[in-house]
Amino acid sequence: MDAIPDSPCATTSHTVLEAKTGISRARLPEPFLVSLYRGLAPYRGCEHACAYCDGRAEKYFVEGQFDRDISVRMNLAERVAADVSSHALAREYGSICIGSGVTDVYQPLERELGIMRKVLGHLSETGLPLVILTKSDVILRDFDILSRFPRVLVIVTVTTVNDEDARLLEPGASSAAARLAVVRLAKERGFSSGVMAMPLCPGISDVDESFSALLDAASAAGADFVYPGGLTLRPGSQKDAFLSVIDARYPALRPLYDRLYRENRQSGMPVADVGRTFVKNLDRRVRERGLPQMIPHRVYRDLLCPPDAFFVLLCHMQSLYSLRGIDTRPLKAATDRFADSLAAERTALRRKRTIVADSDPFPITRILTERFVQRMAVSSGADSLAALLGNDRLAMLAANLQEKGAYFDYPSLQVMTESL
Repeated sequence: MDAIPDSPCATTSHTVLEAKTGISRARLPEPFLVSLYRGLAPYRGCEHACAYCDGRAEKYFVEGQFDRDISVRMNLAERVAADVSSHALAREYGSICIGSGVTDVYQPLERELGIMRKVLGHLSETGLPLVILTKSDVILRDFDILSRFPRVLVIVTVTTVNDEDARLLEPGASSAAARLAVVRLAKERGFSSGVMAMPLCPGISDVDESFSALLDAASAAGADFVYPGGLTLRPGSQKDAFLSVIDARYPALRPLYDRLYRENRQSGMPVADVGRTFVKNLDRRVRERGLPQMIPHRVYRDLLCPPDAFFVLLCHMQSLYSLRGIDTRPLKAATDRFADSLAAERTALRRKRTIVADSDPFPITRILTERFVQRMAVSSGADSLAALLGNDRLAMLAANLQEKGAYFDYPSLQVMTESL
């Protein structure tokens, strides 16, 4: 790999990594970040240097020192432009997600190179919505381009609003105040925006005072949701790096971490009983504020076509009901049946390259949606949505959500209707 010349940053090493693809698509939307398409990140490794970052784990194979040796896909914008010009993103409506837990697309180097700005310029020509995830206020530079997309969801990660803790845990990232300003300004622009409150670190940012302050700040910024999550520590370089910070800055907490992560699970999850209790407690505290505890249906229903949005809703409902102690096995069975059917239909339509229409930019989406609506219109029989799901109540829910302005409210678990 060749070194990038004349980099002004003396503390990092930047090398060129060739991007072989620009945008990939899935058979089903990804529920966590509610997207059908995935954009490759311009960078591998991250100068934000977050102590807890999962990207430090060996499974991601980041060469060198994770926060010092940054690889750059200098040709990414050209790859994306080629995808757009070849109509690789045509025929199907669905959001494109750019962002990951391994690297931040708006890390400090982006100020110099501007790769994301070029990528967004090409993607804005597709007519597709965008989901973008960062913990940097550099994204504000590109709000002018984001305004060209039909719909945008800007997600910022905020783990704590305590400046001292943030300085120790995520020294290279924008301040919490700057990130929350991104949420406020995104909402003023007409974008959707919310907060990923993860990972919340035991004894530091998961305690009542710290998490309550974060929820207050997110609410004040106008966040559409706060999605909390706990810390995973994969055995190896990630766990070692994080515990070195604990030993140096929070030594009294070391016994807590030794107890929570004593099993050294490959997933990095803490011991099971503590993990379940922790997640349920976070869910309760977010709901008490009236905030959705994950990206809400009223946001992503416009980022995806109706059958894809319904699939994501079924996936989210499994988590929401499970957190409240409700048996979700029937729901999972229905989700699996619907997923198999939707994926098979989409695959078959993608193989029919003749499905084009000059007046319809997304013909596959139109056909999938028509079939979905037709199934809802059939009250019984093998062709009905109820038969496909094996569940009359879920079929009724789908029909209710087709009403204009209707959405499934996550805090109350009820269908609501916006005043239009």
